[in-house]
Amino acid sequence: MFNLLGVKPEELVRQGQAALDELRAEIACMRESLQAIERILGYEYGRPARGLVGHDPYRLPMIAQINAGAEVVKVDLAGILGKSATRGHLVNIGDAKARLWLVSGSQRVGPYILLPSAALDLSFALEAVEIADAGEGPTQVQLLMQ
Repeated sequence: MFNLLGVKPEELVRQGQAALDELRAEIACMRESLQAIERILGYEYGRPARGLVGHDPYRLPMIAQINAGAEVVKVDLAGILGKSATRGHLVNIGDAKARLWLVSGSQRVGPYILLPSAALDLSFALEAVEIADAGEGPTQVQLLMQ
């Protein structure tokens, strides 16, 4: 049938293979470009872990009020939420300063001093929060985490 049209089947296969090779090269170039954009955005905004479960707007946030004294109170967010908290805030609703330690994996950052009526917005993965007073007496910290 191809011979009647004046096209040799070998030539058609060769042209098809050449077109496929060009498409593969173009897709590889696009993939490299997307990886470069991902790296640039990672440098600019940080790099979340691939396995990090994102925020689900259908699940209610965890709301808690923690009364903190001299003893450190640890709130296991990953255990309560079933995943790492990816956004939320902490508000010192007490009358004294609070000390906070932020825990993600094996990293523990702190102490962060949270003044009375001050809020700390979080937009990174957090597995636990440790709360204690800052030596001025007991305090209360409200958590809202998703």
